[in-house]
Amino acid sequence: MRSGLAFVLAWTFVALAPDRASAWNSIGHQAASKLAYDEMDDGLKVRLFAILKSHPHYANFLAAGRPPDVEEAEWVIMRASIWSDWIRPREKDPRPEITKYNRGEEHYINIPFIDPKDADAFAGKTLVNPDFTNILCSLKQRCNDLRLRTASAEDRAVAACWVFHLVGDIHQPLHNVAYFASKPAFKDGDQGGNKFGVKVNGRGWKLHAYWDDVLAEDASYTDDSPERQARIHKAAVDLAVKLRGLKLSDADAEKLSKNRTFESWSQEGFELAKTVAYQKADGTGVLEGVEVKFNQPVPEDAPEVGEKYVQLARATAEVRIVLAGKRLAERIKVLLPK
Repeated sequence: MRSGLAFVLAWTFVALAPDRASAWNSIGHQAASKLAYDEMDDGLKVRLFAILKSHPHYANFLAAGRPPDVEEAEWVIMRASIWSDWIRPREKDPRPEITKYNRGEEHYINIPFIDPKDADAFAGKTLVNPDFTNILCSLKQRCNDLRLRTASAEDRAVAACWVFHLVGDIHQPLHNVAYFASKPAFKDGDQGGNKFGVKVNGRGWKLHAYWDDVLAEDASYTDDSPERQARIHKAAVDLAVKLRGLKLSDADAEKLSKNRTFESWSQEGFELAKTVAYQKADGTGVLEGVEVKFNQPVPEDAPEVGEKYVQLARATAEVRIVLAGKRLAERIKVLLPK
């Protein structure tokens, strides 16, 4: 790819579709939040909890369904990370007072990844509209809303939920990329892996959905029952406990130390998408994904990714969740000083 084109495309961000799948499922998001929660001192937890009490959906979502053996502050702060998915419109959704908060395009950013074999076909083309909003715009705005004491209590509470969620989202590699190839299915991009079909152990997956669920599956985010919410919380805590002792490689420790901007976090995700998520584990090139049409199952001829890919994806996701938790705790500390 030409260096000039690479620069233009790598920093041209936009939503290709009105709404896309979430990043990490509820378990992944809440695990990152639990890791962050455990790194906060008591004073910071109290300040954050007090802000969240002014949330318009505090009673019917953030605090709802809390098991008696879970502290309210922990439950609410962990639930804050999944509110931004709860407000997504559902089929025949009777919740206009809830879905009005949805901002689907703010969950991700599309940095074009052009299949190397097709670089010449896309040379000189602007692949995405530079004027649309994205996760980077949203993170900056929501952090400002949370930081400003002159903002309304409700606005600060809503902003806190967005910050918790989007810090998780930006650490999912496929929320930082759109794959382009000359194949007709991908000439306009694959919407972050949402149109890219593969098989894992014989089961069809959209690549994006596979990465969302790689650490633990969560079958239905539309199930609001207390029983499911309690199961999700326990699974998230168990995952956080497992990941708490994960030793970062020198390279990842250096990223944690040096990469402190939202843009740098997004670039990390983009690089991992290029080098891990879209790559065959044997190093022979880009996955041969098949097109998945909207609301259709993955075709039977989707290629198998193989066990080595599964292991690499899981190891990558574990590190990303740990980085998300650590960075989230640090960012909240800066936004809510004593």
